[in-house]
Amino acid sequence: MAETHHDTQSFFRLFRNRSFALLWGGSLASQLGDYLNLMALTALVFAMSGGQAKGLEFSKILLLSSVPVLIFGPISGVYADRHNRKRMMITCDIIRAALVAAIPIFSLSMTPIYVLVFIIFTINRFYLSARSAAIPQVVNSDELLAANSFLNIAMMATIVLGPWGGGWVVERFGYSVGFWADAGTYLVSALLASFITLRSLEELRSEREEQSSIVARVRDDWAKHASESRSLDPAWLAEEAGKLGREIATPIEEEVEVIGTAYQRLVADLKDGLARMRGDRLVVYSTIAMSAIMFIAGFVLIACPILIRNEFGMGAAELGMLFSFAGIGMLVGSLVVGRYFQRVHRRVIIAASFFLAGLDLMIAAQLESVVGLGVGLFIAGFMSAPIMVACDTILQERMAGESVGKAFGFRDMISKAAFGVAGILSGVIVDIIGARPVFVLSGAACVAFGGASIFLLADTSTLNLMNAYPLVRLGLSLAARVPRRVAHGFAIALGDVAALLLPQKRRYAQQNIAHVIGKPPWSPEVRSLARRVFRSYGLYYADFFGMNGRDPEDVDSLVRIEGLENLREALALGKGAVFVSAHIGSWDMGSLALAAIEDLPELSALVEPVGEQASNDTMATMRERHGINVIHLGNPIKVLRALRRNGIVFILGERAVGAGGTEVDFFGRRACLPKGAAYWALKSGAPIVPGFCIRQPDGTYVGHIEPPIMPEPGGDLEDDLRRHTQRVAEVIEKYIARYPDQWCMLQPVWQANWS
Repeated sequence: MAETHHDTQSFFRLFRNRSFALLWGGSLASQLGDYLNLMALTALVFAMSGGQAKGLEFSKILLLSSVPVLIFGPISGVYADRHNRKRMMITCDIIRAALVAAIPIFSLSMTPIYVLVFIIFTINRFYLSARSAAIPQVVNSDELLAANSFLNIAMMATIVLGPWGGGWVVERFGYSVGFWADAGTYLVSALLASFITLRSLEELRSEREEQSSIVARVRDDWAKHASESRSLDPAWLAEEAGKLGREIATPIEEEVEVIGTAYQRLVADLKDGLARMRGDRLVVYSTIAMSAIMFIAGFVLIACPILIRNEFGMGAAELGMLFSFAGIGMLVGSLVVGRYFQRVHRRVIIAASFFLAGLDLMIAAQLESVVGLGVGLFIAGFMSAPIMVACDTILQERMAGESVGKAFGFRDMISKAAFGVAGILSGVIVDIIGARPVFVLSGAACVAFGGASIFLLADTSTLNLMNAYPLVRLGLSLAARVPRRVAHGFAIALGDVAALLLPQKRRYAQQNIAHVIGKPPWSPEVRSLARRVFRSYGLYYADFFGMNGRDPEDVDSLVRIEGLENLREALALGKGAVFVSAHIGSWDMGSLALAAIEDLPELSALVEPVGEQASNDTMATMRERHGINVIHLGNPIKVLRALRRNGIVFILGERAVGAGGTEVDFFGRRACLPKGAAYWALKSGAPIVPGFCIRQPDGTYVGHIEPPIMPEPGGDLEDDLRRHTQRVAEVIEKYIARYPDQWCMLQPVWQANWS
């Protein structure tokens, strides 16, 4: 309890920082004005459009608010990096106040208003770049996520106060009062910004250099430890240490001073910022994610006023209420992500939020009341806030202090372009198909991006979804609570998506199958079988995860075992049995079926740990619940003890991990297969019993247990290991050749490419 209290104090300690408190207050005032402006513009459009609102009119406003970001986004970032960011914020606020106050003077025609909107949002772009770039000069690097969370809270608070209050003000007092109130908020923001103190860039550089030296020491220690260990690869550990370093702190990259004209320096800065962003996968991903959420927001923003006006016959006050509901959701979402998810990987936050927001929008499209729609927008706002917080934090964590302004400028240029394009398209589309279908399409896009972003720009050659603990928990929960047929439908669909989004894994599957059936990897038959392999993997996970919520006895109805007498024959020798299987069908369902047979001895499974400890614990708990003792690789004593108790040790026998393999003939070519089964058999005298659990067309399984392979030591250990592994490989070959579409091997088995 004391620890929780301490974490809460740490979270809110930012407001003890006077400069951050002033920056936060200025943002609150400035953004409150933005939403007052929005409601005043909405009332003005309603007044000029007559009884039936047109989406195209709102699209024009949206386009003019987005174009300045395309033109001036990168330039504003460069100016924020080269000029005093505090002075820049004050100047922008004063200019915006004067321009907004002038809008009512030109309210007889929309043309001058369009011009003013364009100029106001141009100045707004420079203000936002300066504010975002100033944050690292106000707070410490370990406070960035919390700082961005609070700044998003300020923005969400203005969505709560601005639209609802602004809608009421413009309906009661007219849109002119709304514009004048907006001008006042900008002046308040300028006043607060004048008291902010920014740390120098030299101080930031020194702090990052110190962090980088710590990372370098960690990397050296890891490499030194690796060089002293026969079981670890120093190059791999050094690479992992480098990845850790990039997560902890971005190394300092000194900005090159370009000699020449101001234009040449500007172009050089733009190229430098773009190059630094492109060099970081996570920065590119965050840019895509922010663009995606802005694209979808553009559709929702246009659909809302049309729905309110044309289907419910209401005005700016009710529209303001809807926007306020979304703002409350964003405010709560920002608080939650900043308080409880600081240690969660940013990619996981973004992907999960997209997926849940999409489901909510599709449901909200079916609601028939303004309040129900407001609840739907509240949830959508709650799920979108973590996306924005995580995206901002990624840039600030991974870009050097002198480059963060450029990064935000480029990112906002691209995301605003997406917002503007969406605004144009949605205005036309909503006038053709209506507002509700636009909500459905927006939700479907969110769900699609949430699923795709799990793989987007990831290093898919080494991707293991079991490393993502939230995905493991989600898979366990869903598969255990839905009918098996429904789970299988989702599994097949997700398998098809994975085959599309994981090109490296798909190539490995095609190369492996090409060796099995003797046809080129690019042949139609091989490509078809590779797609079915991904489906088989999905079905494997669906059934294995589904057993989490079912009784162990349920396995009997799904798995029928043939050849059980072969296993009993091996156990009759009293030395245990090394039960070897392969990544075919459902090896875990086969082990669950054996563990459910009461008169068999204890079954232990030798498993390879995944990278995420929480996933390890969850998977181990599930297996143990079904009577399987889990032994992680690297525990030889536990394996020997299990065999000496005449137990069964379950091993997968066709993928070598690390250096634990030996070369054998496999489908006519040399391949490195694991020698663990042969080693334990020779070490303990236990027979090797091959067994495979194959999925049937009706979704059930048949477990095939082959006659035991008796250990026959010949005096030369390496030769004995190779000889016994070869015998195991020959049995595995038989089943893979018979069921190639169920061989879920997404790593290369043969070192040489198919030819």
